[in-house]
Amino acid sequence: MPIFEYSCKSCKYTFDKLVMHQETEVNCPLCQGEVKKLMSTFAVGASDSGGSKIPSTPSRPMCTTC
Repeated sequence: MPIFEYSCKSCKYTFDKLVMHQETEVNCPLCQGEVKKLMSTFAVGASDSGGSKIPSTPSRPMCTTC
């Protein structure tokens, strides 16, 4: 889901918003002011549901001389 973080240029309120289309205009929920999109971090997780097949232990010994 595309959840973006915004900061209001007027009142400095920071908030997250789910935005389905990039054309959607986003305003501050407190003062209806203009906002700027912030650089946000994202989470990456592993699951055992068949997604990634990366083994937790290597099948061959790892090189320790490099």
